[in-house]
Amino acid sequence: MIFEAPLEALRPTQMAVGMRSVTRKLQKIEKRADKPKKIEKTLFNRPIPAVYGPDGGLFMVDHHHFGMALCLADLEIAYVRVIADASELSRTAFWKRMEADGRLYLYDEYGERVSPSRLPTSLSGLRHDPFRDLAWDVREADGFRKVTRPYAEFEWANFFRAHIPLTSLRRDPKSMLREALKLCRSRAAAHLPGFAH
Repeated sequence: MIFEAPLEALRPTQMAVGMRSVTRKLQKIEKRADKPKKIEKTLFNRPIPAVYGPDGGLFMVDHHHFGMALCLADLEIAYVRVIADASELSRTAFWKRMEADGRLYLYDEYGERVSPSRLPTSLSGLRHDPFRDLAWDVREADGFRKVTRPYAEFEWANFFRAHIPLTSLRRDPKSMLREALKLCRSRAAAHLPGFAH
């Protein structure tokens, strides 16, 4: 079932996003700003998958970058597709179920584990992870394949985080992209989702 929901009602299940990916999605939305029917079609064709949680909360399990781009475009509504109803669970049981089902990513923008209580309560509270941006750039450069596994690009982000200093990434992102493209073809990356070499 697909229905309209206020963006402010959607609860993230991750802490961070890559802002370059958000910006690219925002640009695509803004190109349609004067074409309401095209925006409506885009929203309807990209419903945000969510799970009903305790107190009737809508916990989104994908499309965080798209959702944040919608917020930055000052849109108020998104289409949502509920994929599960776990509203009968206690909050503790809900988080355990979500993590067991691979629908929760409890790591911050530094790759450090956090408790569910630290998750932002709205899309506007998502933080910037430069390594998530790097993973997105690497995928865009065909460094690895896009897969349907949730949070796969965060696995790549953490792999790069372990091999590339943040100071180097901030100082010289182009060189670090070249380094990341070499790393993604190494044996050390063979276990990661979408490994392509």
